Amino acid sequence: MEEKKQIRRMEDAFTFMVHLTRNTDDAKSAKENLVEILCSRVIQARNSKGLFYATEGVWDKAKSVCFSETQFAGIRNLIGKQQGRGVELAPYGLVFSKDFLIQRGVNPVFYVNTYNSQERKDALLEAIRQLDDTKKKEIAPYVEIFGWTGAGGGIYDFHWEREWRFPGNFEFEWKDVIFGLCEDEYIEEMEQLFEKEIKFISPYMSLEEIFGRMVLSWEESRYGNYREHFETV
Repeated sequence: MEEKKQIRRMEDAFTFMVHLTRNTDDAKSAKENLVEILCSRVIQARNSKGLFYATEGVWDKAKSVCFSETQFAGIRNLIGKQQGRGVELAPYGLVFSKDFLIQRGVNPVFYVNTYNSQERKDALLEAIRQLDDTKKKEIAPYVEIFGWTGAGGGIYDFHWEREWRFPGNFEFEWKDVIFGLCEDEYIEEMEQLFEKEIKFISPYMSLEEIFGRMVLSWEESRYGNYREHFETV
């Protein structure tokens, strides 16, 4: 029991997992995309992820949903323009329990260091090409590089995002969501839209404000399953 408590204390610094939305090419805003996700209760795997996303015979098996392991105060660091990243994430999204996502099969990304050599990356590319389709799908979404991209490319380094992935579309229920994320001015609107079944916070709130909303959440029976989880934070 004592060992289990020690493991829990070690994990407390990164207890939560965040999925952020963005403005998309179909002219939908990040807010609209979040509303669509919550209405459908599905986060769609729209893009191929990982080192093998452009590899022939692999890209279609590498489509996945992404989550970032972070403290509440770190969510704001994921938002906006990031050098080398093709998408610009917005302050809209969902916060889940890390334990919940682990039990659903979400897996951390394995990062390969290419700053001083491309050999590991090349070895992995060669190895995955030889796998059958089932095994490709089990591995492809979870491998990324950090360092030089090779072939005259620049640096690609997002290992600091502590990314986790789920292959294919991710289905959930509202009760699985610890908090929704949105800008301060839309918190009341979003909570009314979902009949206060989902509590919202802003990524720009202070920790005191966030924990204050946690306390309010404890008072509602639907958060009972998370009470023990929150008390460890």
